[in-house]
Amino acid sequence: MIQTETTIGKILLDTRKRQRLTQKEVSAGICSQAMLSSIEHDKYSPNVELVIALCQRLALSLESLSLAQNYAVSTKADLNSRLEVLCNEHRYTEMLLFLQSSAILSAIETPAQTQSYYYYLAIAEFQASRQIENAYKDLQIALADHKSGTPLSTLDRLCLASLAFFKSSTGMQKESERLYQQGFAELKNAPYAPNLNILYYLCAFSAYQNQNYRKCVQQLITGIDFITAHDSHYMLANSYYLMAKAAQKMDDTNKKAEAEQRSAVFKDLFAEKIFTKF
Repeated sequence: MIQTETTIGKILLDTRKRQRLTQKEVSAGICSQAMLSSIEHDKYSPNVELVIALCQRLALSLESLSLAQNYAVSTKADLNSRLEVLCNEHRYTEMLLFLQSSAILSAIETPAQTQSYYYYLAIAEFQASRQIENAYKDLQIALADHKSGTPLSTLDRLCLASLAFFKSSTGMQKESERLYQQGFAELKNAPYAPNLNILYYLCAFSAYQNQNYRKCVQQLITGIDFITAHDSHYMLANSYYLMAKAAQKMDDTNKKAEAEQRSAVFKDLFAEKIFTKF
């Protein structure tokens, strides 16, 4: 059982208190005050329509909640915005073509932008065309400027975890484990950023692909604990979706149903795009 998970009730309760609203004010025209109290204290599981209505009352919506930070590949806002859309919507073929365009290549100016570019290029090449060797080289270039002994940035950790995932996908398990260990090293001392949530998901996905479903679930539980401990929501819907898939493989129908329900709720609540191409 997940002890530190964020529940819909806790999200609503904490948000209402921060806004100094009463239960009567929030529930008016939506549900009874008693029902809202039951929801906030996790004694009643609301349907998605009710959750969305309450969240809208509290201004908890896509417009007021930002997803994980994307990394700039240029100083031109329109190029960065276009890349963000393609990446968040998993439109990897278009993303690859966009990254290879002269508009992007001529706009890269700084080492930070270069690292961002090669990180995105690796993801696009792997997802769109399974160009594994190219993806390896892209990530190695992205990590080339990191000085040994200095703290890892969030993007450094994403590059290491992505490289670990690619290695795992091609059967290089020992190398994959070493890279994951590097990516997670001293994480508790690192400044929090929502993109760090991805590390746990990728590690769990590697376990799923290698048919180690129990490890997958345990990694997801750890990741969900990490996400909620930092009052984040990013990757929760995807994490629960993957947990449901792993539970299905283990014939754990109860865990599968619970995970599917949570994935659907968080997806609708935070408009998170679910990756379903297993």
